[in-house]
Amino acid sequence: MKQLSCPATGVIEVVEVPSPTIGAGEVLVRMNVCGICGTDLMKVYTPDVAKPVQLGHEVVGVVEAVGDGVTQVAPGQRVAFAHHVPDFSSHYTRRGSAPMDPHFKRTNIDPGGFAELIRVPALHVEHTLQLLPDDMPDMRAVFMEPLACCLRALDRVSLLEGDAALIVGVGAVGLLFAPLLADRSVTTFAVDVRQERLNLAVQWGAVRSFLASDADCATALRKQTGGRGVDLVLLTVLTRATLDLAMAAVRDGGVILLFGAKPETILPLNGWEVWRRELNIVSSYSATPDLLPRALAILRRPGYTLENTISHVLPLSKGAQAFRIAHEGLASKVVITRG
Repeated sequence: MKQLSCPATGVIEVVEVPSPTIGAGEVLVRMNVCGICGTDLMKVYTPDVAKPVQLGHEVVGVVEAVGDGVTQVAPGQRVAFAHHVPDFSSHYTRRGSAPMDPHFKRTNIDPGGFAELIRVPALHVEHTLQLLPDDMPDMRAVFMEPLACCLRALDRVSLLEGDAALIVGVGAVGLLFAPLLADRSVTTFAVDVRQERLNLAVQWGAVRSFLASDADCATALRKQTGGRGVDLVLLTVLTRATLDLAMAAVRDGGVILLFGAKPETILPLNGWEVWRRELNIVSSYSATPDLLPRALAILRRPGYTLENTISHVLPLSKGAQAFRIAHEGLASKVVITRG
């Protein structure tokens, strides 16, 4: 079967590999679509990440075969699933930090989402495999896992109706925060380097947008919030410039949430300002299995036609081109199909 491989930094190849075999409790899925995530891009284009590296986890497909003991799905049914499962009895999971559990990071699908056939291990079948409703298109269901990541991030902060939030970076995942925040009656603003992304953010719930080059962004945000600043800044891109903007835009006592970073990101932080202004710096990494049904429930709503945010759909055979488009920031969302 065909699979996308990353043998070296910046290199994506289509390779022939043996089809996976399944055992008891496992499921074999034929991939229909798989979205390119920012984490995939980080793994491919960051030299610090060891190669070869497994890619792809935003998967929708059709059950090809089931192992002994599997009763919740049958061949021919459409499913979506996630790639990590924690130890539910561990200290990390019991304390709300399941993605930090070593078992969470060791588990994975085989051989990754960008493959014609994917083995879903028994733990994943039990905890992450979701049967899709007939009326949900593949291109919407592909957002299940990234939407679950956004839900976890918002669960980690305290927001009230009438609060204000700034999304810094409204790419493929950052854009998903706009409708989620609007649903919670949070006044939402967006910053990005590309105007077409900002236009999408406004369509999906942001009340005002700013280009990253706008030097008056923080001042305008304070005017929009009665002089206070926003209650929450979501940093989907962490750089010196975005951190400086977050510090300038957030209100005293507000929250800066780190949602995306690269391995080499080391930035100075003004500890005096953080302490004096009682700022809260929170991070959120990945999603947990309990969030997947919540994400699917949201995707079933008429207003969440997130497939409309997909700008590029390419077959597995053009995987290198798909990754290049996503890496160069030429797309709002790139999805790869089986063929």
